[in-house]
Amino acid sequence: MKPALSLALAVAAGLAGYLLVRNLPPPDTRLELTPVVAQVLGDPGSPVSGAAAADVTVVIFTDYQCPVCKRTDPALGRLLARDPKVRVVWKDWPIRGPASDLAARTALAAHRQGRYVQVHDALMAARGQLTAPRIADIAARAGADPARLAADLQTDARAIDAQLGRHKLQAFSLGLQGTPAYLVGPYLIQGGLDDRALAGAVRRARRAGPPK
Repeated sequence: MKPALSLALAVAAGLAGYLLVRNLPPPDTRLELTPVVAQVLGDPGSPVSGAAAADVTVVIFTDYQCPVCKRTDPALGRLLARDPKVRVVWKDWPIRGPASDLAARTALAAHRQGRYVQVHDALMAARGQLTAPRIADIAARAGADPARLAADLQTDARAIDAQLGRHKLQAFSLGLQGTPAYLVGPYLIQGGLDDRALAGAVRRARRAGPPK
């Protein structure tokens, strides 16, 4: 990773952590339905959870080795459990090296057998360094079939490459500085959202309506 990009990501991560510790909501930007936003919302390969006919869509760009992502990710599951009109779109954006990349590929391979959310949650809950054997073990413990997972990682490698490439392009096109980052309705928010901040963002998005 280039030094300038590393510095930018470190600054973004530090700002996100500061805001979270101070219990302050990250700043947001209201977006229109540009071609970029339409691609973010309409990418058919991105895993989706929640309501089919949602009135608020939450898009999350995330990395399995991002400390702020790990701290705030459970809030998304709790949001889905309590709000039947929310949809979450998951954007794996591995920017923290080879282990992040393999973890993202593993989660997207697990998506082929309907186990994306389970593997995603397990990887986010994992503490310590991620290695190839540990990622495979975490996925298996989360219910992914190991043999099919290994096969899909090979046979669908190009499709997974393309998916991660689209997520990366979408992130850069939105001007994201690092993970986590959210598109909540029309609002782009860079930095971690705890339960309270996420619920507030959803309420605001519900009032505003989707990007137009």
